[in-house]
Amino acid sequence: MVHVFGVPLRLLDDLGRQASFYGQALAWTPKAVKDYKTEQVRLIAEVGMSTGALAVIGGSSIITLFITLFAGVTGGVQTFDALKNLQLEALGGFASAIITPRLLTPIVAGAALAATVGSGFTAQLGAMRVAEEIDALEVMAVRSLPYLVTTRLVAGMITIIPIFAMAMVGGWIGWKVTQVNFFGLSEGTFNHYMNTFMQWQDVMFAFAQAVGIAIVIILIHTYYGYTASGGPAGVGQAVGRAVRTSLIAVMTIELCIAMALYANSDAFRISG
Repeated sequence: MVHVFGVPLRLLDDLGRQASFYGQALAWTPKAVKDYKTEQVRLIAEVGMSTGALAVIGGSSIITLFITLFAGVTGGVQTFDALKNLQLEALGGFASAIITPRLLTPIVAGAALAATVGSGFTAQLGAMRVAEEIDALEVMAVRSLPYLVTTRLVAGMITIIPIFAMAMVGGWIGWKVTQVNFFGLSEGTFNHYMNTFMQWQDVMFAFAQAVGIAIVIILIHTYYGYTASGGPAGVGQAVGRAVRTSLIAVMTIELCIAMALYANSDAFRISG
């Protein structure tokens, strides 16, 4: 009987530990902002521009821009081909105005954030854990959770705004360049439908989705890094588990937020 219920009980136990960790990390936010300003500024710079060789090309911001740029190119190709079969290729701007802020950019930017910033956090905290640096902080009367985890959470919430703004620009540019410069769609026609169907509420909702996704990704990655064990191999395994979990979480959070924001929208509002 114990063997039958062992796996579900371990799963529930792990979920409980994660929930407790996430709650404590969020609760320590005022202390992290107030007491660890220097560390906070350093992490904001690191998240936004990365370190070492990545900083030369602009770090996470530029990486996310290029990822969403090529995602926009893919979206532009697929939608133009589908609309052309219906002789509605003029609505390419409409597809960009609706799909880019509501679905494409939040999902792709979330995956990019997990692969760059999130995995970096897991590796950093995991290395500190196996090297007993986190235990050393506790011995020196420094609360490790707000100093290491909550500061990273706050840095992610601050830097996700400019990062996501660049991601939105990349998605729109990729979509427009593909349909206008490669498939020959009139730029005036594209801009007309783009401006007609684009709503500022969609842009604001997209940023709300980005902040929610960023919080979940950072919490997941810091948890797996903070609790890593087993030496360098254990850190690598923690990074893998964190990336898998966060990618699933990105899709789940995107679905939940999109349903909450757009579920009652049964028509497109035409402005202008």
